[in-house]
Amino acid sequence: MSELTVDLEHARVARNSLTRHSVMLRRALERFDSEPEGDFLRAISRADLLREINSFVKGRAARLTDVVQLGIGGSSLGAQAVCGALLPARHNEIVRKPGLRCHFPDNIDPESFGALLESLNPTTTLVHVVSKSGGTLETAAQLHALLEVFRGSKRKFSMRKNFVVTTGASGALRDFASDEGVPVLSAPEHIAGRYSLFTSSGLLVPALCGVPVARVLAGARRMEQRCRADAMIGPAGLLAALGFHHDQNEQRPIHVEMIYSDALQLCGAWFSQIWAESLGKKGRGPTPVVARGTTDQHSQIQLYVGGPDDKLYTVVRVDRHRRAVKIARGARPAVLSGRSLAQIFAAEAEGTVSALIEQRRPVVQLRLPKITPEIIGELILLQQLQTALAGSLYRVDPFVQPGVEAGKIAAMKILSGGSPPG
Repeated sequence: MSELTVDLEHARVARNSLTRHSVMLRRALERFDSEPEGDFLRAISRADLLREINSFVKGRAARLTDVVQLGIGGSSLGAQAVCGALLPARHNEIVRKPGLRCHFPDNIDPESFGALLESLNPTTTLVHVVSKSGGTLETAAQLHALLEVFRGSKRKFSMRKNFVVTTGASGALRDFASDEGVPVLSAPEHIAGRYSLFTSSGLLVPALCGVPVARVLAGARRMEQRCRADAMIGPAGLLAALGFHHDQNEQRPIHVEMIYSDALQLCGAWFSQIWAESLGKKGRGPTPVVARGTTDQHSQIQLYVGGPDDKLYTVVRVDRHRRAVKIARGARPAVLSGRSLAQIFAAEAEGTVSALIEQRRPVVQLRLPKITPEIIGELILLQQLQTALAGSLYRVDPFVQPGVEAGKIAAMKILSGGSPPG
């Protein structure tokens, strides 16, 4: 069975330096199993959550053309990552029924959000509003700005048929849904937004667009089994301990994830968010950086190879691509002649790894045999569990975000201090 592999051969850490953390990591996993904070792991086996998604999706896409997910950060990036990885490139331009065009504004910039609103037909658009707390300021702003446009349109829409909410048991968004007759999907109480990818927050829009989400969940369960079968908590525990070691013991506080796959770039953005928001506390936590191969070989690699040795590198590669693009025979330089872009891509990735190793930089490789729903499920669960376990090593709670809440409170105070700005 093909599966994601983790190569630590050039990580520049003896395995026994990592396995000394195994007792603490085991205790963390046992705590996840016995306490509510482990609900993010249990979500991958909750048949009720999958049934809820499938029940809502059934027959829904027939009359729709677009789906918009309103949410910020963890309430948007998970669904983006799954769609980016598993829908065809340029999906919104080539989509065929029963699939839908998908949109993730993930911001309140009036230029980009306004342009999106102008492009939507209220009658054939489904709006998925995601906020676990129900009180996220940006999400509320998105929702009511969209309603202003939709209600000003001559096109008819239904709050019951054109809107759906994923939120907690109480809060402003739950009240809105109740008042307007909008369907509500589950946001499990103890799953933080950035860990909610395996719930409707992360899987509803992919399912509406044609992603076989049951296979994504199957891949996640496969990775969980691999991690539980190893005394070191498998690849997730090794990666957690490796990152901690380089940050705390080797003065490498910057962790670069260099991704050789455009389809996985949004997975990188999702991982950057979950890593930073989960571990950046009490003056601790490594800084995540996402780089794009081969693009950033022409902007960042010089720094990585010739700059300060303060970084751990994870190179993410796909062994077999879903498309074959041939290069003409007779192409110049001659090394290109008769080859494929996949071969050139692989050579560039291998060249980057070799250049880093030559300079004695620590390199981890995540190898995906190909991009499938199961492999994406493996990758996401691996990085979720890696992050949660790393929290135990840093002695921080990886499921809270006090710094984010402080910014929200400050913004609310500013807005409450006077008349609306122009």
